[in-house]
Parts: sequence; structure tokens; C-alpha cells
Amino acid sequence: MTAWLAEQMAAHGGVGILAVVLLMPALEAALPVIGVLLPGQTAVVLGGMLAWQGHVTVEAALLTALAGAVLGNLAGYAVGWHWKNRVLAPLRARAGRRRYTERALGLIERRGAGAVFVGRFTAVLRTLVPTLCGALRMPLRRYLLWSVVSSAVWAPAFVLIGYVIGPAGPG
Repeated sequence: MTAWLAEQMAAHGGVGILAVVLLMPALEAALPVIGVLLPGQTAVVLGGMLAWQGHVTVEAALLTALAGAVLGNLAGYAVGWHWKNRVLAPLRARAGRRRYTERALGLIERRGAGAVFVGRFTAVLRTLVPTLCGALRMPLRRYLLWSVVSSAVWAPAFVLIGYVIGPAGPG
């Protein structure tokens, strides 16, 4: 799938690459249940690989990944804020997701904004933490600060991983 995604991104040029690098992490964080199925982090690494190959600049890939992560986090937060009960009930009802949901809720309640930082780097939590922070009514300013801080570490880390392994990557 990674090779196919890289081919599709490259086939659509710089705009296509940056669109995927923006939208995949945004949708991954904004959609609390199906976000797990979207390869946001993979798209960011591929954006770095394709930057190494000269399809886009590394700066453009980095800024686009950062914007996608922050926008997705804000959208996920808004979903949790506005639809708290509609979101929490199905997450707690499904046996496979219940464990992750309870773990994420506990992390948010114990660590507060630090959970936003940790959640950005953990696949399942990356999809749950934004929505759960909104549902638990974490203050928006605090959430936004930690969302930007965590995304400002996450985006360069994974774009640069892709850039460093670019010579070995697809394309």
C-alpha cells in the first residue's frame, strides 16, 4: 500500500503530494473511529521521501504536515465538544475500542495536556485523544497550545525520517 500511495502522490505532482500530506493527518485526527484506518503518519513520511526526490521542498512538506496535524486535532476536538455523548457511547460500547478509549480517557484525566503530546505519537491515541479532549471539555487554549507543540515536534520528525530514508524509498 505504501508504494501505491507514493505512486499516486507523485503522479499528481507537488499539489497532490501536499494535499495528501495535509489531508491524511487531518482526517486521521478528526475522525475518532475511522481515523485509525487512514495512514496519516505514513503520508507524512512519504511526503519527506518525495521531498528528497525533488517533487516538493522539504519545507513545504513540513509546513503542510504541521498544518494538517493541527487542523485535524482542532476538528477532532470540535467533534468531541459538540457531540460528547454520541461519540463516547459507541467508543465505550465496542469491546475492541473500549480498552483504548478507557486508556485514553485515563491518560487525559491524569496528565491533562501532556496526553495531547503523548497521543500525537501513538497511533490509536492519535485518533482518540483530540475527540476525547473535546468531550472532557479540556480548555481550548490549553488544548491548542499542546496540539501545536506536539505537532511541531511530530511533523518535522516524520517528514525528516522520510527525507533521510528517501534514497531507499518508493519512486
